[in-house]
Amino acid sequence: MGLTDELAVAPLGADALAEGLALTAEVSWNQTAEDWAFFLAQAMVFGVRDGGRLVATAAVLPYPAGFAWVSLVIVTQSHRGRGLGTRLLDRCIATLRSHALVGMLDATPAGEKVYAPLGFKPVLRLQRWEGTGPGHSVPTAPVRSLAAADVRQIAAVDANAFGSERYTLLADLFERAGARGFTPTAESGYALVRPGRVASHLGPVAAADERGAIALIDTAIASTPGRIFLDVPIDWTTVSGWLAAHGFRVQRPFLRMGLGRELPYGDPKRLFATAGPEYG
Repeated sequence: MGLTDELAVAPLGADALAEGLALTAEVSWNQTAEDWAFFLAQAMVFGVRDGGRLVATAAVLPYPAGFAWVSLVIVTQSHRGRGLGTRLLDRCIATLRSHALVGMLDATPAGEKVYAPLGFKPVLRLQRWEGTGPGHSVPTAPVRSLAAADVRQIAAVDANAFGSERYTLLADLFERAGARGFTPTAESGYALVRPGRVASHLGPVAAADERGAIALIDTAIASTPGRIFLDVPIDWTTVSGWLAAHGFRVQRPFLRMGLGRELPYGDPKRLFATAGPEYG
């Protein structure tokens, strides 16, 4: 095994997909091969190898509005405590600065302690809710299934809520096997649910208000058997109460953080569940 300070941080290509997926499986994260394929095609992904084996990763996923998501920061168990994660984050921060991008991320409590000294500031608190589908109530408003032709319209709704256009991501998520989308009208709001490695992920969800969000969430849960995750801003107490009443529980908190920035992008009043900590 090489000394840690001799292990190079280098860009990763498409051939790293299986190794990256193995790292997420080791830490019991929810990313799939489709997630890794998207990142390796659309993001700047960095890794560290020891003896040819991939032992650590980090990624910067740029969005057109001038910010990027920092994610997939993983160090294999045998190489933790040696500074590899910090070196990868330093590379990510250097990449952000060289591309004039603001870094954003969703941190676990353990991650928050790492990111704060690097200049990341609190923006938005989230809770990951976990439960099991299908749902047990009738939606409170008419909701229909999304068609592929709707994705361009929901991308405009999403851009207002999230703060940047991300049609490429939404189309990729929607086109995955087993993914489904729902909307009252494509101009007013939507929800996506997609298979994950350990659970389906319900999000993003964008709507005009909590009542509309609950109708979308209810319909999505009713269509999804098995384990479900969704990441909800803590301000949405009515949504949280509905989830608790339908058998969901809080699994963990996340803290959305910005590198030198404390304000969210987009319109948080329209964002009710995120695309996941890897995407924002």
